[in-house]
Amino acid sequence: MSKGAYSADLLLEMPVQLQNAERDLIKEIAKFPEILVAAARDYSPSTIANYCYELAKLYNKFYHEVSILKAEEEMVKYFRLHLSAVTAKVIARGMALLGIAVPERM
Repeated sequence: MSKGAYSADLLLEMPVQLQNAERDLIKEIAKFPEILVAAARDYSPSTIANYCYELAKLYNKFYHEVSILKAEEEMVKYFRLHLSAVTAKVIARGMALLGIAVPERM
């Protein structure tokens, strides 16, 4: 996976008014590269596990607070779907590094 798959830059360029849950999720996604560096530096796979857990909690909050498919505008719906896909990729990559397979769909 390319670095862009984890970068929040594309998400931040979307011309929408961000909800707090969206903003929090984007900020957490942006931490992924530094989490990997810290985990490797400290020989601490639990750092990745804790990060994935926190990211999943933030996504759950986002999912319950923000309407994805019933968004007012198509651009907003696209943005939220993309944010969901990026979140899934980051969690899957983090879990894969731990040797844990995740389901493709839930």
